[in-house]
This record gives sequence, structure tokens and C-alpha cells, in this order.
Amino acid sequence: MKQFQAQPRKRSEDFPAIDVIAMAAAYSPNPKNPPTYCDLPFDLETGELLPSVWARWLEHDPITLVDRHADALKGMRLLFLDCGTEDEFFLELGARQFKRKLDALGIRHEHQEFDDGHMNIPYRYDVSLPLLAAALAE
Repeated sequence: MKQFQAQPRKRSEDFPAIDVIAMAAAYSPNPKNPPTYCDLPFDLETGELLPSVWARWLEHDPITLVDRHADALKGMRLLFLDCGTEDEFFLELGARQFKRKLDALGIRHEHQEFDDGHMNIPYRYDVSLPLLAAALAE
């Protein structure tokens, strides 16, 4: 950790680590655990999942939250799921799970997949922004 923090310029290979630390800061903060002040959901040495920390992460998982917030989701004018089939983080799998839960609960939504990844996809605004504008105009 100290070596990483000391690097004045981070490498692109470092960003997955930054991403995990950022998620840990949001999902499992721990002010008594310097230098990151959060708990990671796995053991750094072995990669073993730490169930008590992972449970804290799951409390914020959209798939877990669907049941708790079903009534609010049913009242939304637009619930749009948009994901590339080549997502570098495999988010299309989570989107499919989310869609399945929405279907089971009878929650209206639109789910689209496209042949691309997670990055450099502003061309998808041509799809999402007109949907958003139409929903706001209702």
C-alpha cells in the first residue's frame, strides 16, 4: 500500500485496485483502519472472501435492493438498463440478473444490450437521452 501511495503517477494497471478501494470506502468504511479507512471484502494475502465485510457490500447491491424498493421502482416513469455485451467488468451479467428480478416483480423497465464494452460509449446517449426526455415530458 505504501509503495502504491508513494507513486506520483499511477499506472493504468493500478486502476482496478483504486476501484476496489473506492468501493470499499463506500460500502465498508472503517475509520479505525488506516491508511485506507475501509475494510476490503477479501484477504489481501489469500484472496479469501471475508463474509462479514462482503455482507456489508451486499447491503448496497442493486439486485439485493430491488425487493426492498419494489414499490418505489414501480412508480418510476423510466427504468432503463443499458449495458455492453463485452463489458470489461461483466456488468451485463448483473444487468441481466436485475432485469430478471424486475420481471418477476412486475416492474416496468427497458433493458438493452449492445455490442461493445464499458468505455468510450457516449454514442449510447443517442438511445438513452431521448428516452429520458420522453419520460420527463410525461
